[in-house]
Amino acid sequence: MSNQAQNQKTELNKYVLVLGLEIHLQLNAEMKMFCSCKNDPFHGPANTYVCPVCLGLPGALPVPNKDALEKARIMASILGSELQDEILFERKNYFYPDLSKGYQITTPHYPIGMGGVYTFLFAEQNSKNHVIRWREIHLEEDTAKSTHKDGKTWIDFNKSGVPLLELVTEPDFSSIDQAVAFAKEIQMFARYAGISDADMEKGQMRLEANISLGKLKTQNLKLKTETHELALEKDLPDYRVELKNINSFTFMKKALEAELKRQTEVLDRGERLIQETRGYNEDTKETVSQREKEEAHDYRYFPEPDIPPIRIQNSEFRIQTLSPADVVVALQSANVRASYLPSIVADKKRAEFTLQAIEKGKAMGIAADAIAGEIINRQSDVAKLTPGEFVKKLKQAKTSVVSDEGELKEWIELAIRSREQAVADFKKGKSAALAVLIGEVMKLSQGKANARKVQNLLQSRLADDK
Repeated sequence: MSNQAQNQKTELNKYVLVLGLEIHLQLNAEMKMFCSCKNDPFHGPANTYVCPVCLGLPGALPVPNKDALEKARIMASILGSELQDEILFERKNYFYPDLSKGYQITTPHYPIGMGGVYTFLFAEQNSKNHVIRWREIHLEEDTAKSTHKDGKTWIDFNKSGVPLLELVTEPDFSSIDQAVAFAKEIQMFARYAGISDADMEKGQMRLEANISLGKLKTQNLKLKTETHELALEKDLPDYRVELKNINSFTFMKKALEAELKRQTEVLDRGERLIQETRGYNEDTKETVSQREKEEAHDYRYFPEPDIPPIRIQNSEFRIQTLSPADVVVALQSANVRASYLPSIVADKKRAEFTLQAIEKGKAMGIAADAIAGEIINRQSDVAKLTPGEFVKKLKQAKTSVVSDEGELKEWIELAIRSREQAVADFKKGKSAALAVLIGEVMKLSQGKANARKVQNLLQSRLADDK
């Protein structure tokens, strides 16, 4: 165990991590949320796709985007949130230069989805609890883009009014790594559903984390329920720190680790932590205060007078799109080994190819597990062949499979020497690294090695090094 991991474990023996996420996704609807302007904040010249509505000019009337509503419902449904029958748009009042009308139209109290739970795709990423509860999933409009340069601030309203889905969890995460894994899975769901490209570099997916520390009643961590309600001295700490401007998963992990360290040190000194918004400075590797955090009443929410309540018949709502969870269930039912699942499920096209190839392989007597392994190891073939052609080629190759242990061991030793990082990852418990090593052996053998025997020999060989 690394020193950093050991320190984090020690800290959480004294305090309970209380961590929740807010994930913002820009929806890829053709038009903006409340007007007919083109939804394209990245490609056009600044302030090109604008109108009185998204500029917040007096007298402009907002009209909700039906396509954005449907995309929001799809995302909420496949993530396990409970769809609501009534949506009410409200005004969230605050002043900032990128919000020209002085309020944001949003749906915090009557949202798209409320409650429900999300179940992790892969057990090894779950830590102590397997589900995360949703607080709400609501739809709103994005703000304009601010650019700071040479002591001046420039505003581009092409982003103002872009449909924005906000996914808010309860503070159920048991570790920072688990929160990062969760965010990665949400990105995958968004891309599968086709509701957003979720490109973090472009700001299409943005992360905010609410983190605080509570004290244990006893030194033993006790779970009240499967949803990870912890035994604290009180239900939740009387403060929370919101980390803003998280633009990558790596940045998120560093920021949370730095803030966890800071809060632990403050509590150890017997001092009080306040509710505030902070950012992470990569140069100093510390979080810095930005402002004291507002409470909900500070925003003076009230119903948007120009948009009546929207009532929806959810009983007839059906999801047609393939989700990562569907792929996991299908692969598990076909007895594909767990270590193959993350690599296959990560890419929708690869997942669809695999499911079709497995179906074709049934008639040829080829096991689904063997097909999945070959797909992972032969990406060049996947790009060039149809699923049927791939399986036929695999069937032909099986006639020349090498099972001689001596020959296999030679390839294994070469693979271990050339893939040192994968070996190190495997020894740290990352089971997916084994597939990388198997793939290297298959490459060295030009696809002739018996994959099942390679796996067994590799596991035995790596166990000898521990």
